[in-house]
Amino acid sequence: MRTASARLRIVSLFSAALVAAVLVAGCGGSSDQTLSVGSGETITVSGDVHGFYGELQAILDQFPYQRWYVACVVREAKKILGPKEAEELEELPEAEREAKAQKAAAEAEPACEKNARPTIDPNASHAEIELLRVSTIPGITEFAETNGMSSTQVACVQNFFRKLPDAKVIELRNGTDKVREGILVSVFKPCAQLK
Repeated sequence: MRTASARLRIVSLFSAALVAAVLVAGCGGSSDQTLSVGSGETITVSGDVHGFYGELQAILDQFPYQRWYVACVVREAKKILGPKEAEELEELPEAEREAKAQKAAAEAEPACEKNARPTIDPNASHAEIELLRVSTIPGITEFAETNGMSSTQVACVQNFFRKLPDAKVIELRNGTDKVREGILVSVFKPCAQLK
């Protein structure tokens, strides 16, 4: 298996949240917008929240992120997508909105993680951790596929990840590189041995 970057970015949840914010921003209307995330988990943006940045913050607030991290991500997103560009997102076709959101996520997240502060609240509820877990599965899946795992092996990785204790999911984001690597090895190694 190829190694990931020093911060093991395969758990890039922010990217999914930012994409969701862009899609909600493009929906318009004044009623609440609910998005499905993973299997059975949802995030809702109140109809009172307007604009890309407000919607982004409303979405990130539903995840178990530390307050400083949410503020940092929104601040970085404002640098990447200025007010005019954020407003223009609403008019773009879905594929283009998603592409711009992913690009912004790839640029915003590292700036907020470079100080090595924990990004996830260690006292988060099980529901918040479950939202984080299901939102992370696409990144875990992509990592497994990129490393040449078969469909059986990928399904095994997904299943292992779904069963990780909440504390391990938190440590996958908050832990040192060594801790993260240990958790990922415990998920990937048994599955890599399957045929």
